[in-house]
Amino acid sequence: MKQTLLHLSIAAILAAGLTACGGDDGDRGPAGADGSNGTNGTNGTDGTNGTDGTNGTDGADGADGADGQDGIEGAALKRFASAPLGAEFTGLFVNTDGVLFSNIQHPSGSNTTTDVDGKTINVGTIGAFMNIDANNLGNVAAMDFPITTADKERVLSAAGNYMALAQQGDLLASGKMMGDIVAADGTTVLKSSNDPDFNAAVSDGGTGYFLYSNWEDRPGSMSRIALSSSYAVTQEGMLDFSSVNGTWVNCFGTLSPWGTPLSAEELYFDNTADWFDANNGNAQSIAEYLGFPTDGSGSWGNPYDYGYIMEIGTNGTVAAANVADVAVNKLELMGRFSHENAVVMPDLRTVFLSDDGSSTVFFKFIADTAGDMSSGSLYAAKATQSAGVTDPAEAAFAIEWVKLGTSTEAAIEAAIASFQGTLAEAKHISDQQINDYAESKLGEDLDLSGTVASNPFGDDRVGFLESRKAADALGATAEFNKMEGVNINFGLADSWWNDGSADGAQAYMYMAMSDTTVAMSDASGDIQLDGTHGKCGAVYRMKLIKNSDGLVDIKTMSPAVVGGPYDGSRSTNRCNINNISNPDNLVILDDGRVMIGEDTGNHQNNIIWLFEDPAL
Repeated sequence: MKQTLLHLSIAAILAAGLTACGGDDGDRGPAGADGSNGTNGTNGTDGTNGTDGTNGTDGADGADGADGQDGIEGAALKRFASAPLGAEFTGLFVNTDGVLFSNIQHPSGSNTTTDVDGKTINVGTIGAFMNIDANNLGNVAAMDFPITTADKERVLSAAGNYMALAQQGDLLASGKMMGDIVAADGTTVLKSSNDPDFNAAVSDGGTGYFLYSNWEDRPGSMSRIALSSSYAVTQEGMLDFSSVNGTWVNCFGTLSPWGTPLSAEELYFDNTADWFDANNGNAQSIAEYLGFPTDGSGSWGNPYDYGYIMEIGTNGTVAAANVADVAVNKLELMGRFSHENAVVMPDLRTVFLSDDGSSTVFFKFIADTAGDMSSGSLYAAKATQSAGVTDPAEAAFAIEWVKLGTSTEAAIEAAIASFQGTLAEAKHISDQQINDYAESKLGEDLDLSGTVASNPFGDDRVGFLESRKAADALGATAEFNKMEGVNINFGLADSWWNDGSADGAQAYMYMAMSDTTVAMSDASGDIQLDGTHGKCGAVYRMKLIKNSDGLVDIKTMSPAVVGGPYDGSRSTNRCNINNISNPDNLVILDDGRVMIGEDTGNHQNNIIWLFEDPAL
């Protein structure tokens, strides 16, 4: 039986949880051939015919055929929860006690239905599914797609009940409001955000937790609330990011193995030159944050200060009693691009990084020393598609790695500082310098100028500061589209790594690709998929291996679940409601099942799916 999920019949992936029966017995073998006729008797002397011989005995029946193959046990994809109208699920995170955190981002302001706690979810909401242990869910009966208006305006779930922990506009102990974006001066409120995203819960050193949550805005921010062991809430405050000149569109993230949240900055522009357009709202919002004139008449923000993975709670401050004492640091060596998130492998050196946007790149960072991200090398993936296969449900990719550069955090931060200036100066790395950097690395005349250029800087800053363009110039694949969450279950992967086994459900990483059209479905380059249903997206599976350097790696990316069918003529639910649509956040449970959170306009209500990978 073919086990790719898209082209199982829709009934086979309905959220029903039915168990398939065993295969039918094989057909009985054919009857044996009739025996040969007897030989006619010899004619008598008087011409009388001899008596005909009798028919031979029938042959014995053939042996029974082998039993048919058993079907897949249970449905592979189940609907676990639905979000209120207008909202997406963000910040999927499973706490050590099994509580499942998930936020409700930008719900419709018209929602009026209250939940069991009397909350109306019509503003950005940080919350959790209570009364469940997400790592010991067992066999959950799938929930139906919401039908009534009341059900569409609240959170429904197949297990547990959703509890709002904090909402945009809640008063904080600091005197600010939840979701406030505060300027570098620590006083001026620039805006109120409706977009909570990544969550990470860390121990407070006792029996409770601190919950860190991104606010995905321009500039970005992060809140911290205190939770007792019974989940009583103390609304604390918003973090101070002035020490790193602010942050930008803090999206998804992960918790590092050493217990620090890793927050991803999505850099929503491909060309750094655009930063120096006086009408560029992105750069103007940073100028406003920093207290610079927004007309560009004074200092201007440095474009190379933004677009990184930011580590929260460095130097042991993640559980600081006062939220104002939480230190932050940007990990520039993990590259500058539109980060969705970073996931650290159990070797504590390898980090895989997803790049959100169009014509994007899959990156890998390798630290020189385990647990120390201050020096190392950055790589980009070169993908080779299955020959002659364009169906997204079948097309897999072989992955090789192209080295972009090696450096230290101190060296790259010094390079960043050299680009500080004014709007008129417009200091940045030019496309010609990126080309010359690549020529110096490859020893090739890429622009056909007649000569091979030398490195314009004498170091590897181009690879770290213009990572996407450098990767493309060096021959990596820059065709992925809307690359979203990439994740593992660290506990299971760590057990696999330390046990030395190369097999098992724990040895997989998953990546959400929200949309597989655009450069992934055109007629050129490394990736050429059929884009018929590509607007519904896919989730890819990557088997973790131990490479020749003794580090965690991957060599293949295979489709695990593919969305669709897509019907563009519909006004709502253009992607079939019994399948994923535009997958975003991923979390892998202790039993290997994958929770997939949607960020879609192709389902009227966004869904969290529980996916049991048939490959495992």
